Amino acid sequence: MPLPSVLNGALQCQVNCKRTGIRCNNPAAYGCKACRLHGAHKSRNVLQGANHPQYKHGVESKASRKAYQETLLRLAYLVTIGEHIKMFVGPKSRGRKPANFLPLNLNNPEELALAIKLSIQKC
Repeated sequence: MPLPSVLNGALQCQVNCKRTGIRCNNPAAYGCKACRLHGAHKSRNVLQGANHPQYKHGVESKASRKAYQETLLRLAYLVTIGEHIKMFVGPKSRGRKPANFLPLNLNNPEELALAIKLSIQKC
């Protein structure tokens, strides 16, 4: 994707150079009066949540990602309990464990109870 050009209608940076005093010739950043060299910050200019142009149906919102991670964590605990009681035959589940997953010693009754509790309730 080509960079915005002042000749094609993009806004020009409105900052004057310290050294020469001449106005900057760079195109202004999206939604800002300055260019990237004179203090335009992406985090302040990009729209968030439902206002963002790439937001589609709430599929990739922060709340939906958090709910998905919690579901994966509960499923990981259920899989480890199933493997401990030899419910599954064959290879283990693929991929890495979720970020909040605590490896528990399921031979210890207290840790087994904790794993069951974490798999039943929302984390």
